[in-house]
Amino acid sequence: MKKWHSKVGYSLTGLIIFIALAYMGIGYFIYSTLAKADPGCSLDCDNTPSGYQDNSKKSDFPFEKYTVDYWEPHQYVGGDEGIQIDAWWIPINSDGAGDAPVIILAHGLRSSKYDSDILLVAAILNQAGFNTLLFDQRDHGMSSIEDGKISIGTKEYRDVIASVDWLVNTQSINPERIGVYGLSMGAGTAAIAFGLDDRIQSAILDSGYSDLNTIVEEELKREGYPSWLSKGAIWSAFIFGNETLLEPSPKLAFLNHKDRPIFAIHGTSDTRVLPHNTSDMKILAAKYGTNLTIWLAENAIHAGVKFMYLEDFSNRVVEFFRSSLEGPIKDNQG
Repeated sequence: MKKWHSKVGYSLTGLIIFIALAYMGIGYFIYSTLAKADPGCSLDCDNTPSGYQDNSKKSDFPFEKYTVDYWEPHQYVGGDEGIQIDAWWIPINSDGAGDAPVIILAHGLRSSKYDSDILLVAAILNQAGFNTLLFDQRDHGMSSIEDGKISIGTKEYRDVIASVDWLVNTQSINPERIGVYGLSMGAGTAAIAFGLDDRIQSAILDSGYSDLNTIVEEELKREGYPSWLSKGAIWSAFIFGNETLLEPSPKLAFLNHKDRPIFAIHGTSDTRVLPHNTSDMKILAAKYGTNLTIWLAENAIHAGVKFMYLEDFSNRVVEFFRSSLEGPIKDNQG
């Protein structure tokens, strides 16, 4: 009888180990598939701040009205050893930044500074009298490839902070004049940086998220995987990729706000990052007393608010940064 019990015990142990290994194996497959980066500039390599278009689809949007005359390519040290950031610095004119504020722009997932979405926002801000800094996050664009994996902001935020360092130390920018705009994954990245670096005075989170566990589950669902596999993907990311995908969290922007304002934007027809991810920020703002403004734009798709409501978007974004960054700003358009 004892022998039989021993055999059953070994069998159950073996089955549990097999199930655990299978779960981890599936989790690793999901992680390695969904986290795969796509560095470079794809179809957008000819895009620059002085001339660009949406090369992913036909568009009659007047991008030619939203360009800049002067910009500079730069490279600087990123947020970790061995990371080199590739960036475009767009001062208000060729004479330099003056005393105008600077907005750092963080692009989205598998995107880059070459993308028309982020270039449009940079031009809107620059034409309104702001200096802007566009940069490629690690494993994106022309910046260093660290491991070829995307970390949904939990590593990339350090490149935002490195960009602040570069502005302050190299361009002599007053840290009280620095804001950040993040788009999609860039919004999550910007939120983490905002929460950890109080030199960033204000933040716009466009089509973003605050709960990393939720966004991982929803990404799995969107790709056709059951959400209960999310823990396996997260554990596999930690064990095999040294990725702590849930920390640090974008929630830090709300916890560590120090009375600095946040403006969150989302289209109600966004199917890529669901709009509840922004409306749920109200709960965090109420809990921590955050100065949060939310704009849920009717019928706009992912990252599409600026195209559907161009004038309103421009006015709201410019006014937010004007009111949140100290001092008057001279309009670049005379």
